[in-house]
Amino acid sequence: MMPRVMCVYFPHWNLQRTWQQRPELRGKPLALTRPIANKGSKVVACCGLAHRQGVRSGMLHAEAIAILPMLTCVAEDLDADRHILMQLAAWSQRYSPIVGLEDALAPTCLLIDTTGGAHCFGGEEAMVQKSREEFSENGWTVAIALADTIGMAWAHAACGVANATPQAATLPVAALRLSTATLTMLQQLGIERIEQLTALPRDQVAERFGTEVGLRLDQMTGRAAEVIAPFHAQPEAAASWVFDEPVDRHAIVLKVLDILLDRLQTILENRHCGTRLVECVLELDAAEAQRFECSLTRPARTASYLSSLLRTRLEQMRVEAPVRAMCVRAVVVERLADEQPNLFDHEANEAALAQLLDSLASRLGRDAVTMPHFVADPQPELACRFEPAVHRLASAGECAIEHRPLRLFPRPIGIQVVAMVPDGRLQRFHCAGVDHAVAHCRGPERIETGWWRAADIQRDYFMVETMDGTRWWIFQRREDGRWFLHGCFD
Repeated sequence: MMPRVMCVYFPHWNLQRTWQQRPELRGKPLALTRPIANKGSKVVACCGLAHRQGVRSGMLHAEAIAILPMLTCVAEDLDADRHILMQLAAWSQRYSPIVGLEDALAPTCLLIDTTGGAHCFGGEEAMVQKSREEFSENGWTVAIALADTIGMAWAHAACGVANATPQAATLPVAALRLSTATLTMLQQLGIERIEQLTALPRDQVAERFGTEVGLRLDQMTGRAAEVIAPFHAQPEAAASWVFDEPVDRHAIVLKVLDILLDRLQTILENRHCGTRLVECVLELDAAEAQRFECSLTRPARTASYLSSLLRTRLEQMRVEAPVRAMCVRAVVVERLADEQPNLFDHEANEAALAQLLDSLASRLGRDAVTMPHFVADPQPELACRFEPAVHRLASAGECAIEHRPLRLFPRPIGIQVVAMVPDGRLQRFHCAGVDHAVAHCRGPERIETGWWRAADIQRDYFMVETMDGTRWWIFQRREDGRWFLHGCFD
């Protein structure tokens, strides 16, 4: 079945979001501003009424007020923009269970996987019309398009091109989701349409503009795979920063990194969570974004601790161009248990060891710091293997689950795992018509029977605690990857 993607694009998203939250500003000249170091603030967006009176993006706040004294200025709020868009993503799951935001620092559209589901709405045209009407009824102005790829759907919606456009070549280069710097260079060269760009030798385009242009072309036409990152009800733990102008001073980048990690710590504290994997993204001027991450042996959220790890990684990098925006994100988030410390406890030693391993892995790379793992193999040279210490220590206390559930079901019950994190831990599962959100997940514990049994088994068991406090014993059958509920700790 041919995949189909529906793109819901919100023109002037930051202005729309502001009007939704402050309806008294409708019908008045409005501008959104961003602070500038030692210069007050500048306009980053303005409504049509203000634009017709001479206000432009990029001009200083004082200049805009001088041109239009009755102008209302509101500080931009990137976090609020993303938060409201996530709420709309949750609302849009009425059209498909797979809904995501576009992969951008400041997303302005929703991506919906409608493969095989349009018939539920009477066909694709009826589905587009219904969704457009429902968004409009809720006060949103949208442009909606359907296509076979994310890139093509985005191009049709964001550039105001009808779905019937036959070829990508006829679209403007702005439809390729390129960076502002790349679009500016293409404009200076007189390249306005994709057909002009594809007429150039591919190697010369890559040499001049990097891999960004070729990748976006391939994603639009389907030669390069691109999938929707599914939205989950819990918004991602992330904080972002957009600079007034691209900066190349290392000290400024480090200062902003600390500010963002303080914000991230607050987000995680409010959720009573920590992170095992934190990522930092540097959006560069006239270059591809650079990413770096740190894996942790234990969930953590302290800003100073995360800063020490990310600073080490950043010092080892060569930043290719000035930085125009930054984002820190907790990729793997886990709920932290509230534990009462004992008077004589070895937890302090374990925490110190975890911090040492995190520091070494951050400096040397996680695959360079290993720990021995003994396996039951009769061949001596195969009885021990070395695994990354970050992963080994993280699961050391979880793989040796000494107790078993008080209640073991006569036969394992099949369940559907709805969401997992990259390291294999469960986030949400569905059983007997009930959706369960996971608070803690410990494991896996590998259980295998020998060849001398009639039907040997190979299972990875997890002890899972859901948000309501219930603890379950769940396993994944290795032969086919199916999940089962086997017992309950009650």
